[in-house]
Amino acid sequence: MGWLWNDAPKDQLDPSLRDFLKHEAPSSQKPALPALPSKPADRPPPSAPAPDHNPSTPPVPPQSQFQDGRYAHLWKGYTPQNVLENRGKSEQDRLKDIVDHYKDRRGDVGRVAMENCALEYMAQFECYRNPSWAQIAVVCRTESRRFNRCYDLQQKFLKALGYFTLDERSPEESERIQMHADKLYQQLMDQERQIEEAIEQKKPIPQFESVLSKQNISRAMTTIKVGTEAGKDTGGQSLTGLFNEEDVWAQVKPEARQTYEQQIADLPPLEQETERRAILAELQVQNTMAKRLEVAFVEERISRLKRKESGQATVGDTIKRWWGWDQGK
Repeated sequence: MGWLWNDAPKDQLDPSLRDFLKHEAPSSQKPALPALPSKPADRPPPSAPAPDHNPSTPPVPPQSQFQDGRYAHLWKGYTPQNVLENRGKSEQDRLKDIVDHYKDRRGDVGRVAMENCALEYMAQFECYRNPSWAQIAVVCRTESRRFNRCYDLQQKFLKALGYFTLDERSPEESERIQMHADKLYQQLMDQERQIEEAIEQKKPIPQFESVLSKQNISRAMTTIKVGTEAGKDTGGQSLTGLFNEEDVWAQVKPEARQTYEQQIADLPPLEQETERRAILAELQVQNTMAKRLEVAFVEERISRLKRKESGQATVGDTIKRWWGWDQGK
């Protein structure tokens, strides 16, 4: 078929066929391709939209392993497990949780104090297990007194430093408080040894500030964050940032306060500040628990009234109303 495109044979074709081939044959001119889009001028990348959360608030909850904000969109609807569990609890369960939390914290104080007094306890145990003749004569009185005093003082230091508070804290913060309580105890023991040596050698008795003084607490609490900013001197506020001492004493009856002050005065001077702060810390925890119970009782009463208005009152609601829990309503 190459003859169709050869000029010589094409001249010998019929004129009508030649005109047809001229119009229908493919053109040798290539069609124009569409032009490439012009490259836009270099522009700065669009700025990221401003986050809609507080800059001080982390973009992801602490449960995420990526605290730099990665996968933040996956955590938007996240609800902690404890919140989900609380939603399904009854009013009685919430009241029980408050009391149990208080008991657990008190038990934690005793457990941690025992850990800090492990050496004193082992000395007492070994004395009972394999005592010498001198120890048998006094029934290991020295070792028992040393352990009991350590256990008592460690609990007071832990309470004074905020270990007994009902607020949530991380295990690292709890461990720092535990270590510092033991450090204060060792410091107190060293002060007592220096006083005993001065008395034996008939030298002037050295004067020491309380191990729970402002200076000592401020230096030690810089790495412990409990409640508000730790180690900050805020006037009448406790150096641990847990409560205001005057507010705590204001909620104590004058007779009870007089009893506490007498209890403090009966102790050696080096232990009086420790006792005072431990009492204040325990009173504050009791006040906090009372307030939480009061809020729980109010919420429980509102729930009962709502059930009564909607016609869904339970047998327990009826009994409580008979007992006057709704104040005659």
